[in-house]
Amino acid sequence: MDLKRLRYFCRVVEQGSVSQAAKVLNMAQPPLSKRIQELEEELQVSLFLRQGNRIEPTEAGYFLYRKACEILRQVEDTSRETVAIANKEKFQLRLGLTHLFQSYFKPLLLELYKRHPDAEINISVTDSSHLETMLNEGTIDLAMIQRPYRSEGFDYVSFDPVRLVAVISKQCLAQVPVSPFDYQALAAFPLVLLHRAKDAGTYEMLIDLFRKAGGNPKVIMHITQPGVILEWLESGLAAATLLPSSEVDARKLSHCHVVDVFPSPQVFYPALVKMPSTPYLPEIMEIIAQGYPIARKSV
Repeated sequence: MDLKRLRYFCRVVEQGSVSQAAKVLNMAQPPLSKRIQELEEELQVSLFLRQGNRIEPTEAGYFLYRKACEILRQVEDTSRETVAIANKEKFQLRLGLTHLFQSYFKPLLLELYKRHPDAEINISVTDSSHLETMLNEGTIDLAMIQRPYRSEGFDYVSFDPVRLVAVISKQCLAQVPVSPFDYQALAAFPLVLLHRAKDAGTYEMLIDLFRKAGGNPKVIMHITQPGVILEWLESGLAAATLLPSSEVDARKLSHCHVVDVFPSPQVFYPALVKMPSTPYLPEIMEIIAQGYPIARKSV
């Protein structure tokens, strides 16, 4: 089987349509459809079920997809390692880092640089939903983000959930609150909550928790970056927020209270996320294997 056809096939499976896969591959749709047809003719099996504008892999197609991902990973690893050995050139890492877990993943990235100072490390810092798009488009190899709300189409390594804390402006609550603070009592304050640029995520989970307990939270702002929320609260915005504890340093907040909440819902799950056809970066996985806290692996 031709490796190029296998790559095209994997992209079509991941994108769910030939037209979208053609855009990601930067090629016209007819030749891509032709390559898929040639692969089906070579194997003498149907690889997709066509349903309107979308297609789904058949049982045989899904089997081929998983095997093709393994083959392509081995080919890419072999090629990269061979070139590195022959030329002793610096290798390139294309990483995505979400605003949500900048502090959480900072030790991992610093250790990566410490071990590979000659590497060319390119880090795109943006919203988790944008990084998922970049993974699909192939512009980054690995994203350090919130675990995908819908995991279809991704492989990921998920870490232990990060503890949730409330940050409350002293303009809203002058006295030091009892810790842990009643989660539902936060509904009495104006709230500034994290919100993904698109699709569902932690915002919907937090709002759902309030409403299930009978609360009616007053959300006055949606912001994608924890750092921006904290800066605005410190600058005098009379509101409260809920953030991952990894991104909050109470010592730097003189105009806010930082308290644990009860009950403490598990909402923030940092994860390393990639496309199934892309190999996990061994330089990062080695650091994790040697002690970075890992919860589980999903494939």
